Amino acid sequence: MRLVDVHCHLESGLYEGRLDSIIEEAEAAGLVKLITCAITPGQWELSRSLGERYPSVAYALGVHPWYIRESDFDALESLPEAALRGAVAIGEAGLDRKVETPHFDVQLRLLTRQLIIARQLNLPVILHCRGAYNELITCLRHVGLPESGGIIHSFSGSLEIANELMRLGMSFSMGGVLTYRNSKKRNEVLKRIYPDHFMLETDSPDIPPVEVKGALHVPANILYNLRAAAEILGEPEEKIAEKTTSNAFSMFHLGG
Repeated sequence: MRLVDVHCHLESGLYEGRLDSIIEEAEAAGLVKLITCAITPGQWELSRSLGERYPSVAYALGVHPWYIRESDFDALESLPEAALRGAVAIGEAGLDRKVETPHFDVQLRLLTRQLIIARQLNLPVILHCRGAYNELITCLRHVGLPESGGIIHSFSGSLEIANELMRLGMSFSMGGVLTYRNSKKRNEVLKRIYPDHFMLETDSPDIPPVEVKGALHVPANILYNLRAAAEILGEPEEKIAEKTTSNAFSMFHLGG
């Protein structure tokens, strides 16, 4: 099987000194591409260097809503130039109502700017959203998406929200949450977004599958997420792997 992890964080300090073996394990698990997502401007150069060092790694550049600083508005002026050096997406960006700081208005301003840059470069967006799907939909309607669309990672919204986001051009990825197999709503959403709007992720080192909870979460664990998706959908793992990989290669222009 050929797999793509559309959302991980290889920049994490938890992986320092271990990346060679982690990437080898990922490739042995069938991963042909891993998209590592920067969350602050301070990571952009590291993300690019990882993409240059490992042929199986692609990268996205953005500012996550949890980590916004006032200086990031100035840093975004250099994002187009940085992204044009090889990024496959803008992100991880987004909105989060479940954190008190930074203020939501600041989050919205920074997301809007990143969406504008993504449209200018026609790079897809990789988005985080918690408790703010209505505001996200309003923002996407106002600003628009690049032609290549975008993806909401670790999607937790309702069927109605999923339908509206798909109408706007969004797709979705899910990872470790699938392995808990305890949400009727999530199962209904997965069946709706599969096959054309669903991709696999790990969000590693965050949100590990239940099977490896407590251990260091690595991209090779995507196999647990694939297995859970297959159980929920009643489809062979090979078929889901083929479709999600095709979706990822198409959206992120990953090549052959």
